[in-house]
Amino acid sequence: MKKGLMMAALAAILLLGVHVVLAGGSMEVRSSLSGDVTWVAAVGTQVSEGSELMRIATLTGEAVAARAAENGIVLEVLVKPGDKVFAGEAVARIAK
Repeated sequence: MKKGLMMAALAAILLLGVHVVLAGGSMEVRSSLSGDVTWVAAVGTQVSEGSELMRIATLTGEAVAARAAENGIVLEVLVKPGDKVFAGEAVARIAK
């Protein structure tokens, strides 16, 4: 019983450590505009500062709503085409 409890505690500590390391090496990207998503960058895409990460439909046509703030790789995309996003909403994560 004690051995199982110790192993579970050790596993939890290791998972927390991995999460902290991964979170520290990534940056959250937020939408600058509200609207319906028309395009998003693919996970695994290498991006440089200023690269488009998401486009939305506006009254005047498509517009870039999220750009990479620094060089990196797209780790996760939190929205998909057709989703409604709001200004300030997290839409992607980039590995630094």
